[in-house]
Amino acid sequence: MKDADLKVNISKVRAGDKEAFGIIYSELKKPVFTVALRIVGDVPLAEDITQDVFVKLFLLPPPSSVKNPRAWIFKMARNLSIDALRKTQSLSIYDNEPEPYDESSLIAEKIDLMSAFKKLSVSERQIVALHLNASLKFSEISDIMDLSLSAVYRRYKKALKTLRDYLEVERL
Repeated sequence: MKDADLKVNISKVRAGDKEAFGIIYSELKKPVFTVALRIVGDVPLAEDITQDVFVKLFLLPPPSSVKNPRAWIFKMARNLSIDALRKTQSLSIYDNEPEPYDESSLIAEKIDLMSAFKKLSVSERQIVALHLNASLKFSEISDIMDLSLSAVYRRYKKALKTLRDYLEVERL
């Protein structure tokens, strides 16, 4: 969904249009879930966070002054994920292997990737998920995470190197 279409649909949601909300939900539920899952590492918790994001979006959509509603939605997903981590009182979120979302589609690459994600810091996981899964620009991630653009870019590059190194070692 293009940003212009998202803005139009959000303005319709503000007016109570449930069909517009359904369009937003169908387009963004998977990337929101993926971002939450990458941060919290727990399928049921990520599902709850995804539900919370969309309930909040429906009940209180972003004001028209918000220039980038996509970034606003993913910032909410990130913040709810961080809150969930704080509630569990554990930042070492990958101590237990997360349950597969769909056992029939679980393949070795997914397991390897989840194992590789364990090697990243929480902020690196957030940056990678927001960039790759939410399709946000580094400048948008910088605003969401309150980090400098160069810090976001450096952490992203470091995370990719960590993932690449881990996956190459695992395949040997």
